[in-house]
Amino acid sequence: MVINIMKKFFFIFVFSLFVFEKSSAATGEGQPTQYQVTMKKVELCTDLACTSPYVLGEKDMEADIVPTEGGTNVGNYAPTTGIPPGKVFTHLRVTISRTFTVTANISTSGASCKTDGGNNATATQMTLGLKNGLAAAVPETMFLNDEGEYNPANGTKAGGGALDVDYSDPSSAKAMTVSGDTAVMTYELVSPYQKTLRAPIIKVKFNTATAIGVDDTACAMFINEPTVTIALD
Repeated sequence: MVINIMKKFFFIFVFSLFVFEKSSAATGEGQPTQYQVTMKKVELCTDLACTSPYVLGEKDMEADIVPTEGGTNVGNYAPTTGIPPGKVFTHLRVTISRTFTVTANISTSGASCKTDGGNNATATQMTLGLKNGLAAAVPETMFLNDEGEYNPANGTKAGGGALDVDYSDPSSAKAMTVSGDTAVMTYELVSPYQKTLRAPIIKVKFNTATAIGVDDTACAMFINEPTVTIALD
């Protein structure tokens, strides 16, 4: 009887060690130290649908929008002197490249995931970062992934995956579409703008505190939407 009890105790003890030492996957999000986007086009709109846009500027310009860098460069993207009078603008539409340059070290409850310069992302492949490594995070080319479900084990798009990418209900933009090589976001201005005698200044504020998401199963890393506030003063 004593032997049987001891055997049972030993089995439970070993099983408990196995259960408690086995790490479980966790997700998290956090602040990158670099979040560089390539702007391609900026338009002023009189409604959310942007049916009759005024093109403020159309050119490629890289901008790091992490708060320490600020939104100054973005606000200076194009001159505002040519804005037509007599129209009330309520929204601003931005076209950007789907390719981002990101440096980030994001922690979850179970691990840390760092950009490692592997540049392994595509439209259907999330970035796979370095898990719990001692090396510092380095710049990585990340991609705004296609909508759909992704497998945490390898970051690839697959039906039934636990990571869901969905742009139908953005948190900061009022509308967002992703296709081809670009993404288009439409933001509501802080207040409607109508041209006066002086050309306006575009003021843009970013909050990138949760701009990079991770799943620590294989350190799949993905782009999250930053909070954006735009005003014409």
